[in-house]
Amino acid sequence: MLTPLSRPEIAARPGALPPFILLDAHGQEIQAISEYLRELTATDCSPATIKSYAYALLSWLRFLTPHTLDWQAAQPVHVRTYVLWLRTADNPARQHRPDRPPAGSYNAKTGKSVLAKGYKPSTINHHLSVISGIYQHLLSLELIRRNPVPQRLRGERRYAHHRPGDPFQRTARNLYRQKQPSRTPRALSDDLWRELLTSLTCHRDRALFCLLISAAPRAQELLDMTMSDLDWGNQRVRLISKGSREPEWVAASSEFFHWLRLYLTELRPLSPLGALWLTTRGTRKPMTYTTLRAVLTRANQKLGTNLSLHDFRHTCAMRLANDPTMTLPDIQRHLRHRDISTTQTYLRARSEEVAKRVQAHHHALSQPHPTPPERSDTSPSWQYDPQDLLLLLGPEAPQ
Repeated sequence: MLTPLSRPEIAARPGALPPFILLDAHGQEIQAISEYLRELTATDCSPATIKSYAYALLSWLRFLTPHTLDWQAAQPVHVRTYVLWLRTADNPARQHRPDRPPAGSYNAKTGKSVLAKGYKPSTINHHLSVISGIYQHLLSLELIRRNPVPQRLRGERRYAHHRPGDPFQRTARNLYRQKQPSRTPRALSDDLWRELLTSLTCHRDRALFCLLISAAPRAQELLDMTMSDLDWGNQRVRLISKGSREPEWVAASSEFFHWLRLYLTELRPLSPLGALWLTTRGTRKPMTYTTLRAVLTRANQKLGTNLSLHDFRHTCAMRLANDPTMTLPDIQRHLRHRDISTTQTYLRARSEEVAKRVQAHHHALSQPHPTPPERSDTSPSWQYDPQDLLLLLGPEAPQ
């Protein structure tokens, strides 16, 4: 017997399709949403994508619950009200503990701001895309008459008159879409990296961060590694890329293999297909994203920083980009970017290096300049040595 709920909830179903479903306030599965998530699963969307879509739809249903409105009958005015609410509401995932820095404050060590309490513009746009997607799905099945999310500002199809060979021009944002500021990659300074590595207390954590900063794996790519993904002779690791899901061998630093060897000596023999990264407390279990985040959280609390796991990938990319021996295709291959334009975002100087050069420039300007020699008004040859003039022009040389 299903227990009535006070509001819609999400239910995880490991191994089922779809892996997540939504329950209404009566505890009943919402079949239309399950069908949409099943459709996404059939199009080879990853479980992480399905989870992201499910939580976005859960937010939308919870917003509509106080209005006692059937979600399939929503109108554009409800979408507009929802966007206005997201712009002002606090994100429950951003709850800050009292001992944490204030939301939005600046961290001088990392050069980053602490995440604000509210929803980011990219999150709002993601929610709009998800909501629009499910209504478009229902519209294709003729279950509703209109999509409440406006598709175009003036009704025209995007790039309708684009000529092949011409670059695509930026078009106006869709209605209710938020302006997204450009995201500047942030890299760890060399001093901060050394401080972080020194603060770590176990070989596993040192190996983890050395791999993050040298091979630039994404979090899930790192957690999916097994013993068979190590090439000790060529100092490479095999990663299952997020997009293509193809195994790719990438180089890792010798420092990583040094700490990895010390970490593995503390463990019992591992299965070649077993997880490489295990917890260190209690019964050894494969690390999850939560435990990986906990490792970084402890380091942040010790150093007074607000580093994220992706900052190490940015650091690796910017280090490679600043190496004159590395070409852009080399960096793209190492980072496993599908589009080289993504790699080009790292072709910029590191902020701390720019600051040092600008400070050196200002210091040079503040120094006293040498006084030039006084010029004689009677002799046009004030810059020449008299002995040289005598040798060239003879006795009639001007003195």
